[in-house]
Formats: sequence, C-alpha cells, structure tokens
Amino acid sequence: MLVGKVVAIIDDESKIRDTIKSYLQNEGFDTVEGDDGVAAVKLVKNQTVDLILLDVMMPNMDGFQALREIRSISRKMPIIMLTAKSEEIDKLLGLEMGADDYITKPFSMRELVARIKTVLRRSEPDSTEDPDELIIRGPIEINLNTYEVKLNGTLLSLTPTEYKILVTLAQKPGRVYSRLQLMNSAMGEAFANYERSIDTHVSNLRKKVEKDPAHPEFIHTVYGIGYRFGENT
Repeated sequence: MLVGKVVAIIDDESKIRDTIKSYLQNEGFDTVEGDDGVAAVKLVKNQTVDLILLDVMMPNMDGFQALREIRSISRKMPIIMLTAKSEEIDKLLGLEMGADDYITKPFSMRELVARIKTVLRRSEPDSTEDPDELIIRGPIEINLNTYEVKLNGTLLSLTPTEYKILVTLAQKPGRVYSRLQLMNSAMGEAFANYERSIDTHVSNLRKKVEKDPAHPEFIHTVYGIGYRFGENT
C-alpha cells in the first residue's frame, strides 16, 4: 500500500519542490521538504520518511555528500537522485554510493511517480513469498519474511535493489540471469534501458558478501550474458 507513504523532496529550487509536492500529494503521498543536503540528513534522523528524492547540485551539502551521510545512517532508505547532469559517470557514481535510482531533469511527473512507486515496492518484502521461508546458501542466510540477510550470522545492510538481486540469484543457484532479467526482477520492466547499471549494483553487493570481490565465491560473472549464483555454495 503506497498511499500515505512519506516522500522527502530535497532540492534547492522551491518551484521544483512545489511542483513535485503538488503532484505527489494528488497521488496520495505525504511529503516533507528540504533545500540542501544538511536538511536531508536531519529529516532521516528526526522524521519518519519512506523515500528521499535527492537533488545532486545543492549548496551547503550536495546530493552526493548527503547520500554518503544518509547511507551511514540507513542502508535501506530508498533514495532516488535528481540530477540535471546527463553524464553516465554521475549516474554511476550515485549508484555506487548506494542510490536506488536516478532521474535526469527535466522529467515528467508521471515518470517520477512511476519510479517512486517501483522503488517503494521493491523496498518491501514480497507478500507472495512464504513468510517462514529462508534461503540458506553456505554462510549466507536470507529471511524472506524479515527482509534480512546475514553472512556468518552477521546482519548485512543491503539496499532494496541489492536485496532483490541477491534473492533472485540465490533462489536458483547455477541459473544464468542476463542483465535485463535481473533488471526486470529488481527494478521492473520500465527500467529495461538501464540494464548496464546492474553491474554497479552487483559490484556493490559483492563488496558486502564476498571475502574477495575480485574472485567471487557466490556471485559469478558469465561473460557476455550476465550473472549466476554458485551451485556449490
């Protein structure tokens, strides 16, 4: 249920905040606002927020700095970066730092709402899954009910996208998934044109679950195709 979810709109341009606020409220969302990265961090610390729209270019503390601070507080907070830059390096930097998605200005309100709904849905456990089901692959334990992942008994902090990718791969060890298949599973068909960003999410995931990310034991690359989870784990 997405109605009543609280979206934080962090942008230094008041007209943009007002436009997004009006549209989101008409869609049934509640909103809070901030005009720089410092405000974003304070909101995460002091208020209940379900998703953050975080502009990149802002005074005092820019979006990348705020993203780093927020991720030190919460790895699971859904974050969508708003950027006027279209360079691929900026998009990948945001993903590498833990953003769940990005959208380039100017964007349509309809597309923005679709992105928000998709990120929020994948940040919640799948209600169709067995509430008592565990996926155990060697030292990795995934609880599909509590949305928790443990490695050797230690709780990991995964972003919603990383969690969905890991679940998809771990449910069927040995099966090869293309980047497009993983993108559809983790982010939905609307993101098919962004399938190369899966590489960044997988790289981040490996840093959390592999002893040596350069020589992965669990998440293997199938060159020219995509990824698979090791069969012997």
